[in-house]
Amino acid sequence: MFKSILRLSPYLAWSKNKSWGASAVLKSRIFVMFLAVLALMVGFGSQAEAHRKAESYVFFSVTDDTLTGRIEATLKDVNRMIPLDTNQDGKISEAEFTAKQDAVFNFFAERLSVSSNGEAFALASTGFGFFKVPFGTFAQLNFEVAGLSPTPEAVEVTYEPLTDAANPGHLGYGIIENNTRTGVENNEAYISLIFDVGGSTRTLSLVGDPWTKVFVDFVIHGIWHILKGFDHVLFLVTLLLPAVLFRNNNAWAPEEDFSSALWTVIKIATVFTLSHSVTLSLAALGIVTLPVSFVEAVIALSIAVVALMNMFPRFHQHTLWIVFIFGLFHGFGFANVLEPLGVQPASKVVGLAAFNIGVELGQIAIILVLFPVLFLIRRWQAYPFLALRLASVAIIAISGLWLVERTSGVFWRMQQDLLAFVG
Repeated sequence: MFKSILRLSPYLAWSKNKSWGASAVLKSRIFVMFLAVLALMVGFGSQAEAHRKAESYVFFSVTDDTLTGRIEATLKDVNRMIPLDTNQDGKISEAEFTAKQDAVFNFFAERLSVSSNGEAFALASTGFGFFKVPFGTFAQLNFEVAGLSPTPEAVEVTYEPLTDAANPGHLGYGIIENNTRTGVENNEAYISLIFDVGGSTRTLSLVGDPWTKVFVDFVIHGIWHILKGFDHVLFLVTLLLPAVLFRNNNAWAPEEDFSSALWTVIKIATVFTLSHSVTLSLAALGIVTLPVSFVEAVIALSIAVVALMNMFPRFHQHTLWIVFIFGLFHGFGFANVLEPLGVQPASKVVGLAAFNIGVELGQIAIILVLFPVLFLIRRWQAYPFLALRLASVAIIAISGLWLVERTSGVFWRMQQDLLAFVG
């Protein structure tokens, strides 16, 4: 597909036709770049991983009369807490785990508790199993919540993730895998609970949340993500800095009309919204996904590119194209945050729409605060130098550090995954 798109380039950039100017040729090539990006996304597209490193999971299955489940953690993570490698060969075998299965279950039973109306219920072991993934093997500890019948509408779940000095960022997730009350079957993608480092208690609804609660919760998630996501904020700020100026003979001059400057901002915000909404929806619905490290690296690159454009006014005639193309990757970035939040399948569309609305509200809040200030100081003689030269150098340096940080670990992780798979 990628090669086929490239073959279109000579036709789309037919510069010999007098009706095509240099600007049209460049726009056509940018359009080809956009199509190539879409092809690249499809080529990279895959379902999100259900099991990842530095994570453990508590799955629940719900009926009107029973609450059962299982705990899943890698043998490597379990070994850090309870020594399993009895022959000291550096590998954890299933036989070594089996020899200490009771100790392992008791260890997790102390880190996981389920209660209802202030009464705690014991976890009873119902066997164990193993689940292999490319980077290792997960142990599966099956359990039932004894004495909890009939099943209430909600329970309080406390879980302490496997956090220690060797793995301070370990995360714990609670997932409703099956629920006869809500029609959920074999779910692994939609996470209901996120457990903080050190242990936390969360309320788990066993009858499904009303759509109004899902909507409000995900609007809040979206607002906080855009406000706390410094890379997305920096991308938006970098775009706003020249919006109060206009190009005059390849130099910057202050915009005279407030409405003209505001219209520039509206166009940028609208294109960015449309662009990231497309890929956020595609990724959230599981249609197209990209590797997280790749997406985060491109987001860092997008900030550097826009900052570089601010230093050369003549490039700003192509701003909307650049915003649209990089906005696609920012949408995947939003999706990477949305994925672990989880939502029951029946409310998937509501959660997605609400999260997107929250992102836009956060984006509007940033514009409402920053744009009037920039417009007021646009006539300051030093503004072009400070905002578009000096600031651009600083922004490029920051995004460059992010780019190095986000790409340096990619090859290391690929090597570790390969070694784990071979081993």
